Amino acid sequence: NSATAASSAMKFTVPGYRNNNNGLLIPQGTSGYYWSSTVSGTTVRALCFTSTAAFTGSYDRALGFTVRCLKD
Repeated sequence: NSATAASSAMKFTVPGYRNNNNGLLIPQGTSGYYWSSTVSGTTVRALCFTSTAAFTGSYDRALGFTVRCLKD
């Protein structure tokens, strides 16, 4: 969840995401959305977390989710 995301080994932040209809950043500070490398047509799997839960889902590629790069 967003309360423990920054203290995890991955140091996730809660940047929200950029809305594909109007370009606004929402809901900053309460949710984190991170793209994975799993793509299927116009959708991509993503890791999402809110103040109460963490989950994965498939989302439209037009959404502005965060990308986290890891060095091997």
